[in-house]
Amino acid sequence: MKISTISFLFFLCFFGNSIAQPTKKITNQDNYAWQFGASWLLTDDDGYELNPFSSSKLHSAPYPTRIFIDKYIYNGWSADGALGFQKYDPTKPVNDSMGITGSMISTDFALKYSFYKQLGRGIVDPYIGAGIGATLRTSDKRNTAKTLSPTCNFTVGCTFWMSSKLGLQVQGTMKLGLTDLFKSSDYMQYSVGLTYRIPKTDGYKSDFDKSKYKISSHRTRIKVKKPKSES
Repeated sequence: MKISTISFLFFLCFFGNSIAQPTKKITNQDNYAWQFGASWLLTDDDGYELNPFSSSKLHSAPYPTRIFIDKYIYNGWSADGALGFQKYDPTKPVNDSMGITGSMISTDFALKYSFYKQLGRGIVDPYIGAGIGATLRTSDKRNTAKTLSPTCNFTVGCTFWMSSKLGLQVQGTMKLGLTDLFKSSDYMQYSVGLTYRIPKTDGYKSDFDKSKYKISSHRTRIKVKKPKSES
């Protein structure tokens, strides 16, 4: 898929401006330790410029084909790793061709920044990210895309928390092939799935740890005042 230069530059400007904005002074308390989940993939690999609103060219499967894990770092930053599988639908275009059979396997590693704390830790948890990946395509001879392509990835997504631990995650990722920039190895990938977060267990102290409840082990001497002798 050929992704337009304008779309790519727009994303870079958005990403840089978001990071450059001054943020509130926040702490590392009350954040998750890990997130992990599974999602459904929608892949646009038609060979034309970005048009995410055309469902007639999106390859998909009726079951989750992507798994991911996210490790929280500090102040909204986290590291994310994902493994995805997409089987080509021969009725959908692949790099200007129809009737392509086969599949693609993708691995992605990204650094993400969440705006969750800036929004007051509500239901909506938007984020952006950037990283690298690799895509392995297996198909018949009519597919002109390279078999293995390293990619540079840019992500925009949002998690909608349905509870303190379970959320619905929606994400879009622009993948630019590093071997032939803005050519046939570029593609867009969207995902919708569930994520589960494991809360942090450190950094919390009970009220009984406060100094007023502590008992000193040192012995103290008690002075007894002697009664005055009668004259």
